[in-house]
Amino acid sequence: MILELRGVWFERGADTILREVDLSLERGEILVVHGRSGVGKTTLAMIAALLLAPTRGRTVFMGSDVTGAGDQERSKLRLKHIGYVDQYSRLLPSLTLVDNVALPLRLMGVGREEARREASMLLERLGLKGLEERYPGEVSGGQRQRAAIARALVKKPRLVVADEPLSSLDDEARETVLSLLRDYVRERGAAALITTTELGVLYGGDREYMLSEGRLRRIA
Repeated sequence: MILELRGVWFERGADTILREVDLSLERGEILVVHGRSGVGKTTLAMIAALLLAPTRGRTVFMGSDVTGAGDQERSKLRLKHIGYVDQYSRLLPSLTLVDNVALPLRLMGVGREEARREASMLLERLGLKGLEERYPGEVSGGQRQRAAIARALVKKPRLVVADEPLSSLDDEARETVLSLLRDYVRERGAAALITTTELGVLYGGDREYMLSEGRLRRIA
């Protein structure tokens, strides 16, 4: 088991965002959460990625209960084991695409040339060959999003959490990304959680859920 959320609640002031959410992710599994904007998908994604602690409930990551883990411990787990893609890409504007993608490896102590080589291979697989030395401001929103996905995968994480990763992509690019994610989780025994605002389109996940009024309901 890669991730378990048990009876998770999240409250912000008087607002209840998540209500008694149970979620589990096995090795080799992709889970998709659908929901309208503002229903709590990003909150759920951030809790899954250990970026946010739930108000109540337990978070178990790779067999260890990390509910009460401090910021430093969570940061170490994210750096080594979790790849996170948020809906705004958030690439560093002062770095080229290849250096943005290579950054997680550099933070883990990998040499510059090796890190750039790994980053370049992922960028090519995502249809960005020839754009490696461009800066984020010099490419389209969809290209930035694909680079952000490459950055999440480059360190070969055990868990990939992608918050609306396909929103800026055309149909061909979407299928390229989904195919890469499917191959990645199955080949490496990893797991992926994807969120989307698309309500009527199934993504081919192993399980798909609807998030509404703070609760998860399985739809496929």
